[in-house]
Amino acid sequence: MIGCAIAYALARKKLAPVVLECGGPAQDGAGCASVSVWDHTEPAEIALGSLESAERFPSLQEQVGPFAYRRTGGLGPVLTDAGAEATEALVRARAEAGVPVRWLSRDEAAQREPALAPAVLGASYSPHEAVLDPVLLARRLAAAARRMGAAFVFDAGHVAVREQSSRYSVRSGHGVLEVRKLILASGRWLADAGQQLGLRIPTRPVWGCVGVTERLPSILRHRLPGVRQHPAGDVVLDATGGDDEPAAATLRVFGETTSAAVRMIPAFVDARVIRISPWRAVVSADGRPLLGRADDGLYVAVPHAVGVTLAPLFAQVIASMLSDGRSPDAFEAWNPLRTAPPAGAISGRLGRKDSAQGP
Repeated sequence: MIGCAIAYALARKKLAPVVLECGGPAQDGAGCASVSVWDHTEPAEIALGSLESAERFPSLQEQVGPFAYRRTGGLGPVLTDAGAEATEALVRARAEAGVPVRWLSRDEAAQREPALAPAVLGASYSPHEAVLDPVLLARRLAAAARRMGAAFVFDAGHVAVREQSSRYSVRSGHGVLEVRKLILASGRWLADAGQQLGLRIPTRPVWGCVGVTERLPSILRHRLPGVRQHPAGDVVLDATGGDDEPAAATLRVFGETTSAAVRMIPAFVDARVIRISPWRAVVSADGRPLLGRADDGLYVAVPHAVGVTLAPLFAQVIASMLSDGRSPDAFEAWNPLRTAPPAGAISGRLGRKDSAQGP
């Protein structure tokens, strides 16, 4: 998704990007009817930057064609007194930081979402959350980028990357590309290609799965934590695990997610799950996005969590940096080299030391 968005933004600036993907087109979104856009419960710094990006999806849809974008709003129901107290405190803190979120009483929450369980005591709420079809968006972006000169190489498999005389040599099963600028727009690519280039940017693996139910009558209006309903009626359940846990734990985590969904929306109790798609990803290690120049000609655009929300913003920032040479000060906190490199390293790389002949 992020690679497609960046390719589209670069192509609009009359550049000619080539996108390499280890799998097939939109493979990461396969089996998922929709994904969430924005999350009002994130830390304020992330939430504000993500909201700026999320608000660009309507105009993007006008440019590339429909991809089932719907602003549903988001609710965070609570079922315990302790949860209500903690959520009210979170809402106050986010609101003071400028995040558009507020607390709803039990009656207010039930008015917005009649299917909520009677045990729900209230909810955090933001009208800005949305959903979209990730596969359709990736295809729209790729098609629009191709029309303006971008190229896509799918099923690239393992890619070997080497730096040589101010260029990067990128070798895959499809041949060798020599490029002046290289953008790592996936955490998995960052972990692999970064290691080949001696680039030290801390990342961590995460895993989870997406479940989809049979089609049901229209029940759920808003996006809830880990659950949303597609207009066609199928319910999407997002289960996110911990760091690098074994795949055997997937069913346990998915069971916890479905149980939480039923506690919030009792009408889902008899819904049958018809498919589950596991996923693995690599994200930043410190919980903040990685965005910007990592070295001469080398750029990183990797989110802090799995999702599509930051794709439009990442695309705009990277396109500006490559075409205009500008790095927006507002996102300096997301610089991929914000962690100090080890002694003897230059520009965050390992083992590149000065000698009598120069670096």
